[in-house]
Amino acid sequence: MNPDFEQERRQRLFQKAVRKNRDETARVLETLRNREDYRPELDYFLNLAADTSATAAEKRSGRPALRLLCLQAPLELIHAAGFQPFKVFSGSLSTSTLATQDFPALICPLLRAVLGEMILNENDAPGLPWVLPTTCDWVVKFPEMLALTGHPSKPEFHWLELPHLKNRRDSRERWLGEIWRLKEFLEQISKRPIKRGALLESIEIYGHAAEILQRLKIARENGRLSSVWFMLILNAFFLDAVEKWTTRAEILLSALTAGRITGGRVFLAGSPIVFPNFKLPFLFEEAGLSIVADDLCSSERLFPGKTFITDTSVFGLISTLAGRYHQGCLCPVFADNDRRINNILGRRTNASFHGIIFHVLKGCHPYDLESFSLENGLKAHGLKFIRLETDYAPEDGQNLLTRLEAYHATLTDK
Repeated sequence: MNPDFEQERRQRLFQKAVRKNRDETARVLETLRNREDYRPELDYFLNLAADTSATAAEKRSGRPALRLLCLQAPLELIHAAGFQPFKVFSGSLSTSTLATQDFPALICPLLRAVLGEMILNENDAPGLPWVLPTTCDWVVKFPEMLALTGHPSKPEFHWLELPHLKNRRDSRERWLGEIWRLKEFLEQISKRPIKRGALLESIEIYGHAAEILQRLKIARENGRLSSVWFMLILNAFFLDAVEKWTTRAEILLSALTAGRITGGRVFLAGSPIVFPNFKLPFLFEEAGLSIVADDLCSSERLFPGKTFITDTSVFGLISTLAGRYHQGCLCPVFADNDRRINNILGRRTNASFHGIIFHVLKGCHPYDLESFSLENGLKAHGLKFIRLETDYAPEDGQNLLTRLEAYHATLTDK
């Protein structure tokens, strides 16, 4: 193929993706602002979603960003080192097209969109270091995939080798060693030690954020906050300083009025849902379903709760964080994840749901496999179960809506 022709073709594709990405984001933001349950206190989170770049996150937070894939790296440790933890998500269909031709058809849509974002915004803080936990195979191959796109930056990748067995002592000890190596890496790139006082302060700050997340969950359970807004607020968590996000969420909570759930109460499990790909949240509402609880890593499971400290030495603090992020994680990549069902059933006590929607992104193999193992166990407890496999494209929307409406009809006797 003529190199000049290929270069011209890629440039046309790039410009088309730029336009489509801008339109895609603006369209969803406009839809959200025109909702009946919109209120001005939500503008902060909408404005964050309008620019999800690392550069914008650095400017807002006043800290250098550190890119993350997956949530196993303790955010408190990164914050104590002086960095803005920046979880790299993308729900953009338009940017994912930039990476389509370089990879298999069944690549995880989220990772494909992330790669597309990196191509689209190659000048967005290109030298930022990455922290990569070895969760799924797609994440393990991410540096190779980024190189295949021809991305010009050569960032430093720090691996967190995640033990996939939680109940073994040697796994916990290996993971503690990985977190100590992360501490050393952060000190190396920040050129300063992580001190005990800074670590205690960061733990307190994220503890407050965990309390606010709990209050947001309660607001969703009782109908004061819709699941659409809940997801947007949690998607915005890494886009500004945690202290500012927490303050704005508190202001919103104070402004919310009494509400009630009118549709079928359901629990949402499975693959993450990321702005601007809110196809499913909108379809849930259209089908008369209310998501009152979830365990998505892009939403309710954003970080594993508040840290309870018994040993305030640096070693004690690091050990506590390591244990909480390893033992508290319910990702399906763990082999001994038997309490997954119990966690869902435990949420039923307060959220009072009658059904489970299990969302699978095509190519997201861990969640795909887990959906089959969870279905029978949850049905045995009287919960209605539906599995939805989809991607970022809108073409299956009508089919999904038909299935969801039929599923809602099965909940009417509850």
